[in-house]
Amino acid sequence: MNKTPLFSIVVTTHKRPQTLTRALRSLLAQTFTDFEIVLVTDEGSLETKETAARFLREDDIFLVLPHIKGPADSRNAGVYHAKGSYILYLDDDDSYQENFLTDLTSVPGFRNDAVNYVNYTQLQEVRTPYEMQTISSTEMRLGDTEIGTLLVSNFIPSNAIILPAAMAKLNRVDANLDSHEDWDYLLSLVLKHDFNFLDISGPVVHINTGESRNNDAKASGSIALDFLSIYRKWPIQDDDVKARRKDMLKQLGFDLPQELL
Repeated sequence: MNKTPLFSIVVTTHKRPQTLTRALRSLLAQTFTDFEIVLVTDEGSLETKETAARFLREDDIFLVLPHIKGPADSRNAGVYHAKGSYILYLDDDDSYQENFLTDLTSVPGFRNDAVNYVNYTQLQEVRTPYEMQTISSTEMRLGDTEIGTLLVSNFIPSNAIILPAAMAKLNRVDANLDSHEDWDYLLSLVLKHDFNFLDISGPVVHINTGESRNNDAKASGSIALDFLSIYRKWPIQDDDVKARRKDMLKQLGFDLPQELL
């Protein structure tokens, strides 16, 4: 590319060539082509490198950074090296529908000074070393959810946001969190920037019914502590928000006086 691409899509991966293949194929199938892929891995396995070599184009970026740990550092490194006017995120186990980028370029109301976000499809699936089997598909429409909900819990996946590059480069993902770093990142943005809903879809969130960091946190009961740590990192003085946070923690099995939130 001799010019700045319109979109940079930052893809983070860790030893999952099977799902990474699906993610990259979904990008190469896009009907709008003015974008670069910035693929970042925190490990240097042969399988990951072979997948990158098979799917990345000449002007895409591939960063192998074994000295970093986890998706937060990978995402930050990808944003730093991205050259596009707008930043999108894609985890290695998610994907885009083929018209997503085309729809973004033509949807009314797109803003270059806000965090744009869109609807998405949620797929429940079972993964084995040999296949990925879809169990259910649900269209998740976000327009009716008040953006202040982010102060209590997350409802916007990372692959459903589109940020101006300058904004993305000024806001880093917190690498010190063990889980929910995507939600924490959105909290850091919503307290400083406008969020702008676009009534289109295209991102696909593939949810593995087996192991994941957040599923493990739910099973162990530590998710309540994760929520509490985020609430205390981002204190809100509004009594209604505090009450909603208290109710959320109670649902997660952790009942605290409202004045402590």
